[in-house]
Amino acid sequence: MFGDSIDRGILFPLADHISFAVARIRRNEQISNPLTEDIKVLFYSEFKVAETLKTILRERLQIEIDDHEVGYVALHIHSAIGDEKVSVAMQTARAVRECIDMLEKATGKPIDVLSLSYNRLMNHMKYMVARASTGEKLNLDMNEYMLDQYPQAYKVATDICKNLEGCIGHNLDETETGYLAMHIQRVYKDAV
Repeated sequence: MFGDSIDRGILFPLADHISFAVARIRRNEQISNPLTEDIKVLFYSEFKVAETLKTILRERLQIEIDDHEVGYVALHIHSAIGDEKVSVAMQTARAVRECIDMLEKATGKPIDVLSLSYNRLMNHMKYMVARASTGEKLNLDMNEYMLDQYPQAYKVATDICKNLEGCIGHNLDETETGYLAMHIQRVYKDAV
């Protein structure tokens, strides 16, 4: 699926993880992952590949794994594609989840994780975190426009950016706020 871009060093840590997962399942010690839904969106391709493990384990070992376990495998796959460690990918997913929680609190409604606006927001936040860690900057500043037209979305975006900076340990470029506000406004529109 990912061609030559995948680091073959994933084999041992992934095999180790799967071995422990199988042992846990056999002992009826399923673990949950509160970030599973976020991982499905943030690392969609990796999750789809990790889902093949369900069939393999069912056919070869008569073991059923759930999406929580698939999510952890997806993080291993993601770390093998880029230079990002599993812990960093998990930190990204956790930070994004905190931001989504803040947005749900601001709108007073749960966000439909199957909506297009949610998917766009999640992908934007994923790339926003990536840009913060590499120092890449956006070319267009939408801050003034978003502050003028959608002050509520802009305020939430400002709060989320501050929270995100604390979570990921990197400063976000100030132009990120306007773009995030644009995605938040889409979610607001869907939520109200």
